[in-house]
Amino acid sequence: MTDFSRESAVNKYIDTMSFKQIIGQEIALKILQNSLKEKRRGLTYLFYGPRGTGKSFAARQFSKALNCDQAQNEDSCDICSSCLRIEKLEYPDLHWLDLEEGSSNIKIEQIRSLQNEISLKPFEARTKIFVINNCQNLTAEAANCLLKTTEEPPADSIIILITTDLRLVLSTISSRALKLRFSQLNRNQTAQILEKDTALNGEQISFFSRYLEGRIAMYPQLNKHEFIQQREDLFNGLFNHSPLTKLEDLFKDKNQTLDNLYILTSCFRDILFIKSGSRTEYLINQDKVALINKEADKYTLARVLSILENLSKSFEYLKRNLNLKLLTDNIWLNFPAA
Repeated sequence: MTDFSRESAVNKYIDTMSFKQIIGQEIALKILQNSLKEKRRGLTYLFYGPRGTGKSFAARQFSKALNCDQAQNEDSCDICSSCLRIEKLEYPDLHWLDLEEGSSNIKIEQIRSLQNEISLKPFEARTKIFVINNCQNLTAEAANCLLKTTEEPPADSIIILITTDLRLVLSTISSRALKLRFSQLNRNQTAQILEKDTALNGEQISFFSRYLEGRIAMYPQLNKHEFIQQREDLFNGLFNHSPLTKLEDLFKDKNQTLDNLYILTSCFRDILFIKSGSRTEYLINQDKVALINKEADKYTLARVLSILENLSKSFEYLKRNLNLKLLTDNIWLNFPAA
């Protein structure tokens, strides 16, 4: 349940009460609240938008509001037994489907299990909820098996499909669902959430609000203090030493490789902006402007573009568990010699 575990942790940085925790998704929120007010059931929703924008989080909050023991004003209390169990995914009438560990697809067996559950009476809930996260990864057989269920869910049930790419969802499924778009937050909205974390100072809030680029659900998975130090170490290694001699030092810890790739991408994205004549206010690494300006002089625009392309490929290499030597050789192919 990758998306859920990441996005649910955002909760500790924002206000209590279910829907008040959702920032920057006013249209989607209004639709969900109207559905609660009108007691609409037997529907399929399709939450779509970029990764990290709170789709899984909103699905959980909606599930709470549907079954809260003390629900008022189209929201949930967040403290009753139902809310607390839904928060932990331990509620008997909330069924959360996702990619199984080690699998790249949601299989037909998982959908058949869902269909069996949806045909049964609720164990204790007013409304049974069935969430299919990463629904773009349904196999063709699973998607076709799901068609009839999404068209006419039972009157005591709601189905929520979640995807990062609407184009990859079978059109016959998409057409049967009420689609809710989730957008990336702007920097001010992101900063508004991060300000709830009292462990951050103003400069750190400014950096993370730019670095996250509206994907607030990425924040809880970061060990922020380790990440800040990791960023310092990477910038020092990049700017103060020869990249060709310090290559393996930057990527010796495989657990930090993904974060290092993101940090490097933000750095060379900033260098690209400088080479293109953009204003420094658009840079992610605002506190490193002098260093980035100095580094930008070492590269042609073509070389920066090539490095960014190689960084993009490296994320794919990492997903495929290719060895770090191949990954780092790819990254540094276009770096200047010492």
